[in-house]
Amino acid sequence: MKISVPIIKQVDLLILGGSSTVVEKALALRQQGHSVFLLTPYTYFGEDYCAGLNLHEVPQSWQLGDNPRPAQVKLTLLKKLLQADITFLFQSYPVKLLYGDKGQFAGLLIANRSGFQVIAAKALLDGSSNCLLADLAALPRKPFKPGKRKVERIVLAENYENKPGLEVKDLKRVYRYDDKDYRLFQVSRELNFDSNQQACLSQVECQMRKDSWQPQLVAAADQCRYQLNDGISISYTPSTESPYFFDSRHDSEEIAAILPQIKASAPVQDKKNTGRQLPEDLQVRRQDKYFRFENAAHIELELHDLPILEKCQVLVVGGGTAGAPAAIAAGRAGAKCICLESTSGLGGLCTMGRIGRYWYGNKVGFCHELDRGVTEMGPQPKYPLEHNTKDTEWKRHWLLLEGDKAGVEYRFQHSAVAALCRDEQLCGALVCGPGGAGFILAEALVDASGNADLALAAGAQQARETFEPALQGAGLSPIIPGNDYSNTDYNFISEEDIFDFTRAFVQAQHKFAKEFDLVQMADTRERRRMLGEITLLPQDFYAQRCYDDTICLARSNFDTHGFIVSPMFMLQPPNEEPYFAKVPFRALLPKGLEGLLVTGLAVSAHRDCLPLIRMQPDVHNQGYAAGLAASMAVKQNGKMRRIDIKKLQKQLHECGILEKEILQEKDGLPPNPIVNEYTRLAKIFMQPDKALPELQKKFAGEQDLFTAQLLAFMGDNSARELLARHIDDQQWDQGWDYRGMGQFGACVSPLDCQLIALANLDNAEIIFLRKLEQLQPEQAFSHFRVMSLIFMKYPNRAAIEKLESLLAAPGMANHAQTDYKAAVAAMRETVNDNSVRNAQLKEIYLARALNACQPGHLLARRSLLSYAEGLQACYAIFAREALE
Repeated sequence: MKISVPIIKQVDLLILGGSSTVVEKALALRQQGHSVFLLTPYTYFGEDYCAGLNLHEVPQSWQLGDNPRPAQVKLTLLKKLLQADITFLFQSYPVKLLYGDKGQFAGLLIANRSGFQVIAAKALLDGSSNCLLADLAALPRKPFKPGKRKVERIVLAENYENKPGLEVKDLKRVYRYDDKDYRLFQVSRELNFDSNQQACLSQVECQMRKDSWQPQLVAAADQCRYQLNDGISISYTPSTESPYFFDSRHDSEEIAAILPQIKASAPVQDKKNTGRQLPEDLQVRRQDKYFRFENAAHIELELHDLPILEKCQVLVVGGGTAGAPAAIAAGRAGAKCICLESTSGLGGLCTMGRIGRYWYGNKVGFCHELDRGVTEMGPQPKYPLEHNTKDTEWKRHWLLLEGDKAGVEYRFQHSAVAALCRDEQLCGALVCGPGGAGFILAEALVDASGNADLALAAGAQQARETFEPALQGAGLSPIIPGNDYSNTDYNFISEEDIFDFTRAFVQAQHKFAKEFDLVQMADTRERRRMLGEITLLPQDFYAQRCYDDTICLARSNFDTHGFIVSPMFMLQPPNEEPYFAKVPFRALLPKGLEGLLVTGLAVSAHRDCLPLIRMQPDVHNQGYAAGLAASMAVKQNGKMRRIDIKKLQKQLHECGILEKEILQEKDGLPPNPIVNEYTRLAKIFMQPDKALPELQKKFAGEQDLFTAQLLAFMGDNSARELLARHIDDQQWDQGWDYRGMGQFGACVSPLDCQLIALANLDNAEIIFLRKLEQLQPEQAFSHFRVMSLIFMKYPNRAAIEKLESLLAAPGMANHAQTDYKAAVAAMRETVNDNSVRNAQLKEIYLARALNACQPGHLLARRSLLSYAEGLQACYAIFAREALE
């Protein structure tokens, strides 16, 4: 199957890697007038100093002090690139070279969380640590010699105990936090290298992590340092016919001398295809559509010639909150398991995201085992077993040890970028990592990306309950040595958009420049979800719905981090009390696909359900259940739907995840449910046809406003007159401004809710226009949202003048983040700022309403275009739909 790929950029020089030396070369060439683009697999620049914590090597000329911090190094290089207007993308990988119509080099196929793109270029500069370009271009390399090599890992701790077999060096760099002095120690030892293949290098990495770990560690390098001595051959010389340069060999003057002699070529189908590596019946799929670059030139490419790297029984994509437990479960069950993780460590949000404290969650089963194991890792744990906070370094190391004990093989800094399918059954993934791109074949797969990356690539449907940019708030947390909990909410981040993802890190590196470092992953609370065999709805949880295939019992309150869209919640805002929620196996099964389970935040659930099922303990247990199920599917030729659910539930009971009573439950409502205002309302939304006659009868007798709204939300106009009259008699009440952190309860006012209910029936034109006329620029976002939604649904030329005056009011417009510099300028000092999002939401809702009432209105179109081409995906999609 061919994949259509957009050409997103044309440059003179494309650079692979983001070390300080390639950044300096990029700056020098840019100053000479050459266009440059940087591509790095990391979420920052300066990996030569930061990835290995080699901070003692930072040049004094940078003037960062005696004890430079990673955050300083990253920001120093980032600022230089921004000032020079050099474009770049984080966490992106080279896949294969592309050539022009005469066989000359013309560009590079790259991959990232948004799929595939092409960057056309005259030449390539390789700044990767392992000379990836040599393999991509089939250039001569120095021969690798197996044997022992010195491996170094740098750690941060108050002190470090010497151990037999380890060489320890104090690097004389001291960092003071909370009255404690933390020092950098270089730990080294010799380890055997059987080959230079990724499997061997990953084993060495994991072995060194185990050997160098001590309880007092508060931070450790993302990667170890060693010398393979297998780089580009000294016989290689770049030329116009071979425009490939290597950071370790070629300076900017050599590159600048050849670049003007090369004529730019348009990339075409790869003409240096090495032949099919995959079996004929397997197809490479990337079917989720990327909204950017739809109008760009595209080329059709085959990927079946990429190499098969490895084979396993269970492939877990993602080693985070759900993925690490899934891999451990599969390994313990006897499956040969490989776990891919895009960052440098296991655990996801709770470790790599630095949110090391549980909010809620059902801390049973695997979660309890994890908490107990972490507490027992050292003689003096920071926190007792029952405490909700855990040491993030201890936790990710415990996950590594347990996985290693279970035979799991880890591939850090690896991402799955496409699905491998035989008809509608997944059989593997196309993977990118430090060693290049290739296929891993598997008998069963678990998508624990948290973003349904693999499922949607294979063709699963994406859940979307609303066209609104209703995304739970997100952030990126600073790393503060000794601090295990740093939770932020100041942003909207769509992780599937590589430009939005990169933007978020650019902002955060500026926002937290004074801290020690920054996390490697976005702390997002809502991501893409797939449609499964069953979709969890808010009313299911309030009604205490039961399932015959429950695999996890979650527990939380509705900590929504933003606004909700469910009418049930508008009528009866959730309180702060915790609820239990059952998650069925069918919610992990993507509709229409076999061989795959989806776990974590991407399960089949309404977005308003996520606060109840996304707590870390529950995602741990859900992931563990998915890993067990995947191992069972191996014996069923990868068919997830053929596994014995009751056997799975029995195993989950034995490990403490499920109570015995759950194993006997059937689909439907419980026989003796708790009855309160929430359960009564939930039952109405679950069975609207049955409830409608009773509601009509109730309203006829009581004429109450609540029932009137409920009837309107159900599409019944029995109470329309009362509802319209009540709205018309009111002035605007106290509305709701967007709030992320600490948002509980209502996100619409009583009047907002009444207006939405009335608009669900028909166009009450006169009433809606009166309410719009009363709206003032300083009023709350929820009022703007409601009125904008109404005039999007019922466009009215009589609304144009008022909408125009609101959008033209001082401070109402020009809040789109159109490039990285604008994104930096939008940052506020307040950690969990809401002001930027409030301003943006007001502007884009108004612009869309005005554009609906007068398509192409200049003011509305100007705002919508700025967001449509902007870096924030949730706004870009919302604006593009209006412009279309």
